[in-house]
Amino acid sequence: MKSPRRTLVLAAAAMALAAPGLARADAPLLLKRVMLSTAGVGYYEYEADVDGPTELGLDVNLDQVDDVLTSLVVFDTAGGIGSIELPGRDSTHAAFGAVPFGPEALRSPLAYVQGLQGVDITVTGPRPMKGRILAAEPVTERSVTTPDATVTRTRVTLMGDQGLQQFILEDETSVQVSDPKLRDAINQSLEAVRRDAAHNTRHLTLRVSGQGHRTVRVGFVVAAPLWKASYRLVMPGPMETKARLQGWAVLENTTGNDWKGVDLSLQYGNPVTFHQAIYQTYFVQRPEVPVEVLSRLLPDVDTRATAPAEPLDASAPPPPAMIMPAPLGEMAKASGAAEVRMARPAEAAEASEGTEETVFHLAMPVSLDAGHTASVPILDREIPSSRVDVAPSSQAHPYSAIRIVNDSATSLPAGVLALYDPAGAAFFAGDARLGGLPIGETRLLQYAEDLRTTVTQTTDDERQLVSLTASQGIIHTKVLDRLALHITVQAPAQEARQVLLSIDKQDERRLTVEGGPVPGMTETVTAWRLPVTLKAGEVRPITVYLDLTNEDELDLADTLANGTDDFGGLFQMDGVSPAAADAIHHLVVLNQAVSARRADQAQLASQQQALDQEEVRVRSNLTVVPAGDALHTKLIDKLGDTENQIGRLNQQIDAAKQAVVEAQHTLADAISNLTL
Repeated sequence: MKSPRRTLVLAAAAMALAAPGLARADAPLLLKRVMLSTAGVGYYEYEADVDGPTELGLDVNLDQVDDVLTSLVVFDTAGGIGSIELPGRDSTHAAFGAVPFGPEALRSPLAYVQGLQGVDITVTGPRPMKGRILAAEPVTERSVTTPDATVTRTRVTLMGDQGLQQFILEDETSVQVSDPKLRDAINQSLEAVRRDAAHNTRHLTLRVSGQGHRTVRVGFVVAAPLWKASYRLVMPGPMETKARLQGWAVLENTTGNDWKGVDLSLQYGNPVTFHQAIYQTYFVQRPEVPVEVLSRLLPDVDTRATAPAEPLDASAPPPPAMIMPAPLGEMAKASGAAEVRMARPAEAAEASEGTEETVFHLAMPVSLDAGHTASVPILDREIPSSRVDVAPSSQAHPYSAIRIVNDSATSLPAGVLALYDPAGAAFFAGDARLGGLPIGETRLLQYAEDLRTTVTQTTDDERQLVSLTASQGIIHTKVLDRLALHITVQAPAQEARQVLLSIDKQDERRLTVEGGPVPGMTETVTAWRLPVTLKAGEVRPITVYLDLTNEDELDLADTLANGTDDFGGLFQMDGVSPAAADAIHHLVVLNQAVSARRADQAQLASQQQALDQEEVRVRSNLTVVPAGDALHTKLIDKLGDTENQIGRLNQQIDAAKQAVVEAQHTLADAISNLTL
């Protein structure tokens, strides 16, 4: 689609042009082009043949006016855009500017008459009268037709040439506003109410200038249901290497108008799109937090697989791809059964690859009634493929999958697939999901559970000391936390299998395989994949390790002060040298010596406290026992003995304090001098 020489974008605040000879009747705009995007928007382009200055008319759904005002573009090779005009979002209140009441007066006859307070009216009926409405009020009266019932009626009071007069509104033939200009204004207000209530659209009038006969194109982007890609894939036969892939696009016409011969394109990409309420008064809104909705469990959509970060043994060639046998297919060939093939599209869509998107342009114009859904083919080709099992190590049976390679010139959109197996008894093989496939990349489509292949797994943990060093009173450790997965894969008794063993990634653990690297191993964002080739009935044990190295520091002084439990784990791990164990054990012994000296000091202090209390008791008794009494003499002797014991105990306490200090110094020297 060639771009015209001049593109004029509508400015929201453009001034209207009053071009001479401007045609007042709207020229018809016809929908010619549609582009639907997986971003949830659609581009709609209309055309009109015009001659000279013209007004173009277009009806737009009310909920799309915001998008139209922010995206509308006009293509005109020999003219200019003047302005766009449309009714306000809520023009009802504005339409009541010339009458003495607002829209709320239309709720009831009473409200209407009350809104005409002070207005001259003419009443016709049993009692004709004229005057200005002074008041209107509801009154309750006994019903004439129904006994013991009441009715509510409207009493209106007028001020006129005859003074105050009253009438019952429901009894009169008519009540008319006397001023013809005010009557016209009221009729116009009622017409605005009818128009807004009856139409959920807004009519846009575009004024364009220019001379001569030409085609004007008007396009805009509005919200639209995203189109969905779906695929049909016929898997290859036993000795084939390509599958037949057919892509379809499911789309809806929600514009409210029929599409007739529309040029349709489908964009697969993710451009930035947003909505701004430019057509209404804007208030600052608080952010709205979406409700979290848990998704259903399904096999993961396959993502890009790459070689592991750590180099593998490049000398070992990758295992050949194995095609799973299909006995039923061989039987079909032997019996001369007709080959099953999908019908090709009548016209293939033209696919093109951009920087950020892929576009499928349908070769034939599309006609689709408003509100209808269509499914149109967008691609039909053979694609390199091979069969393989994807085996999560924690799952009893692997998924049957088919590996496809996008060797085309365009990306494949994300979508769902229905897989068919011509060699299968049921023909339908299963459903799969494709998360989008860029050019040159490979994906695995998991479509069924392989119940004939089994996977078992056991695990065990171990911790191993990698290194232990000490300097300046700090012990530095590196500990390997190893999770061992012992996996056994068993092929069916009469069928070979090519299995990709999938090991989920955990935290920052690294994968190692017992026996060395596996040729052909790859990794995705969430898992490692190990290729395993199994003969019929073969049982293959595989052990992999998920390793995590933790580095830690122990402050020896703090650790010893708080107890030696942290050292216990070190002694229990493999890799601690005898010299390191002896050195740490020596520190533990010295720390125990400090604890023993402190215990001795504490015991002596406790004895001293007991003697002090005894001395206080004796002195207290001496104050009440008379001198010369035998008990007084005994208390004096007791007091002297206690003083002697306290003196000897003080010497022992001093020695114990010194012993504690010496033990602490010895421990501190050993800590500072420890080197491992």
